[in-house]
Amino acid sequence: MNELRPWALWLSLLAVTLSLLVCVGSSLVTDAPPLGERLEQLRAQPAPDGVDEDDVEELEVSQFADAPSDPPGLGIPALALISGLLLVTVALATLPLVVGNKVTGMVQGIVSVLAGLAALILGIILAIVAFVALLLMVGLLLSPPFGTLAYLAVFGFFDTGTSLALLALILFLQIAGAVLLVVAQQRFLLSKGLVLLILTALLLTVITLVLHSVVPVILVSITDAIAAIVAALVAAIWGIAVLIGGIISIVKLILALRQAGGRQDEREA
Repeated sequence: MNELRPWALWLSLLAVTLSLLVCVGSSLVTDAPPLGERLEQLRAQPAPDGVDEDDVEELEVSQFADAPSDPPGLGIPALALISGLLLVTVALATLPLVVGNKVTGMVQGIVSVLAGLAALILGIILAIVAFVALLLMVGLLLSPPFGTLAYLAVFGFFDTGTSLALLALILFLQIAGAVLLVVAQQRFLLSKGLVLLILTALLLTVITLVLHSVVPVILVSITDAIAAIVAALVAAIWGIAVLIGGIISIVKLILALRQAGGRQDEREA
């Protein structure tokens, strides 16, 4: 149990890093026509019963001409927050192999404070953005006929095939990172915080995957926003925990250094 296998620890760090990169880069993978083209198709379709075709023609395409080719989705990028915290935790576990144990304590405290603060701030911001987007989408969907038509044109296309493939990859990398971490040293299982963080990351990925697959494709943008809100809030809570842990670690280290300095002064006196 005490034997450390550095190769497994490095591979675990690599797997967690790759999962984070997939989360961050997910919005770059799109497979849908531009929004302007979608609205052109909408205007070309026959108007629904009871709707004046002249009113449908009033939909402006120009305002969507430079819009992204696909709603980038918020659920998968939101997973980057918890993945980032997991990466920081695994990296701090790898740190003694690089810099030794002497400066590890101070570095761990400082990095934990910065990472926790970043996760807290970004989590709150992303939760607000996702909540506003959710209200917008639900408001449009429940405002027939023109609101519903606008929702279908702008948010009704979601590349679920790509999103599910990315989520499966993220889940695989997270599981691989966790297994390799245990292979590196079984004592990591005794760290309740690390185990809970890994389980949280896995659970959030599974929740996002389920929310992308259990509803019709026209509603996935809404469930994706819900997944983003959940992931962002959970990451913010973890950010608070990591921030507090980092502050406590720094305070303990400072007190220990002061005590050591006081003892040295007493010896010299």
